[in-house]
Amino acid sequence: MMTQHTHQTAPTQFVEANGIRFAYRRFGKVVGVPLVFNQHFTGTMDHWDSAVTDGFAREREVILFNNAGISSSSGQVPTSIEGMASNAIAFNGALGLAKVDVLGFSIGGFVPRRSPGRRRASFANWSSSGPDHAGARVWPV
Repeated sequence: MMTQHTHQTAPTQFVEANGIRFAYRRFGKVVGVPLVFNQHFTGTMDHWDSAVTDGFAREREVILFNNAGISSSSGQVPTSIEGMASNAIAFNGALGLAKVDVLGFSIGGFVPRRSPGRRRASFANWSSSGPDHAGARVWPV
């Protein structure tokens, strides 16, 4: 019987792309297009709330990763959204993912906008600039 991993139990794996060793975790129901989570500027895959990631994983595959220079990934931290997008494209390519859905937090929500042709659906950018502006914003592709 295969073990169904969660955010907390999925093993950290590594893949190399463009000279960067990316740390990532994959878990959830492996059907359809996977959902890749992009964290804020220097956030790690452990900054995601497991209630959110495990909730999505009940219905689809979830992929969390650390961008270059963050935590257990090698390389230099990107200094631009375009750099983050370039790394995300390389990471997805190294996993053999032709299409992904993306959920991003803060700056991580802008990354898919700099990755044309790599996403297939809407993405969210959760951000807050104070109590009157808290909430999710969704931009259609």
